[in-house]
Amino acid sequence: MAFFRGLQESAFTDGFLGSPSIWAYPTVLTLHTVGMAVLVGASFVVNLRILQIGAAIPLHRLQPLYRFIWIGFAVNLLSGLVLFVTEAADRVVDPIFYVKMGSIALALGFGVWIKRTAIDPPGGSHVTTARARSLAAASLGLWVIAIVAGRLMAYFT
Repeated sequence: MAFFRGLQESAFTDGFLGSPSIWAYPTVLTLHTVGMAVLVGASFVVNLRILQIGAAIPLHRLQPLYRFIWIGFAVNLLSGLVLFVTEAADRVVDPIFYVKMGSIALALGFGVWIKRTAIDPPGGSHVTTARARSLAAASLGLWVIAIVAGRLMAYFT
């Protein structure tokens, strides 16, 4: 706990939150929001296609969306680390934070599994398996949970 208290009370946090620029915190928060929109938006498109929405689109045509998913994830990871450091001691004991992180980890894991089994195989069909559809539906739910948990953290700390 002392480590996280040290992060929260670090010179970085003081400099960031006490910045003379009114743009420091809003810029990082905006980057986090845009990264989330790219990551979750592209994930939703993939998952909805796996659920047979837009079934005329060949599954392999979704491969380029994973570039956006990983770019959005990288932006969220970096901006999220900055936001975490500023409240590290509070977040590390917040169960809602762990719900958010667990939901993200599972949703990303399901997305990777879906890519490897349904999108990447050469000569893939337009039809998805029941297992892929179940994981896509679960992934959609997990992204919603992650977003809601992220918003709730502002109110329940």
